[in-house]
Amino acid sequence: MIHVYDPTWRDAVAAFLLQQRSFAELNGQAPETFRDENVADFETEETVSLVFEDGDVIAVADLLKQHPVDGSLWLGLFIVDERLHGTGIATRLYEQLEQTVRSRRCSGSVSYRTMSGRVDFGSDKAMSMKKIPSRHGAITSMC
Repeated sequence: MIHVYDPTWRDAVAAFLLQQRSFAELNGQAPETFRDENVADFETEETVSLVFEDGDVIAVADLLKQHPVDGSLWLGLFIVDERLHGTGIATRLYEQLEQTVRSRRCSGSVSYRTMSGRVDFGSDKAMSMKKIPSRHGAITSMC
């Protein structure tokens, strides 16, 4: 289930982010710094942050409402629990995210393509993605 982040999710999201050590390492951050910066981002007015849960938090996404360069809705962060990597859940959650955005009648699209394949950190992997510009105009809010 997808939930819009609000302060009642703070502790669960903070605990989830702290467990995502490979993603923190990919960003060159200590897990605590990674957690603190992202929780702070989740609580700004410029973003719409989402929590995916299935009993526990299994993924988070942070969308910038209006990117400063092109005004589009920008998927700035999408993290799936490292324990679920390789299961296909990220693809399913991303599809749910895109469907949610479209079902709320937002104009434009949110599309990404793989930039450099998987980055390996021992047994952990991360995917690098790049936004494909929308041809349908800017999305100015999560609707």
